[in-house]
Amino acid sequence: MDHEIIKLSPGDFEKCGNIWDMERQSGLAKQFYGELTSGGRITYVYKRGGEFIGEISLVFDMNDPDYTISGRRVYVSHLIVKPGERRKGIGKALVEFAAGKAKEMGYTEMSIGVDLDNYPALKLYAGSGFDRIVFIGEDSQGKYVKLLKEVR
Repeated sequence: MDHEIIKLSPGDFEKCGNIWDMERQSGLAKQFYGELTSGGRITYVYKRGGEFIGEISLVFDMNDPDYTISGRRVYVSHLIVKPGERRKGIGKALVEFAAGKAKEMGYTEMSIGVDLDNYPALKLYAGSGFDRIVFIGEDSQGKYVKLLKEVR
């Protein structure tokens, strides 16, 4: 399987519509694009045969110390793999790649938030080293947990 993981340029942002429904989630798409162009977010894309298959982002300021601490803790955002490509190791590859990039940037921790009923994601994150719970709570979308991973 010939693939590469690349840093997403703002000019290619619309190609992520191959992975997730950017029209239906237009508010999120607008937010992510704004963060991407302002430098508040870096997105990496898993690409195979010219097609975008998955993505993951690192966000530098979430205004929440559970998620981000300047120069120490970076937030993992929007890890998503195209529906027909899930459970093939792509998510794990993206997490490992992002961890390497976070380390290169000098971060020692990565955080993530995940819904407690999202069992596949919880399993992936636990298996990828997100082994510390920093918060369990509930919002309008249900119960969730904030997890932390040391970047080595």
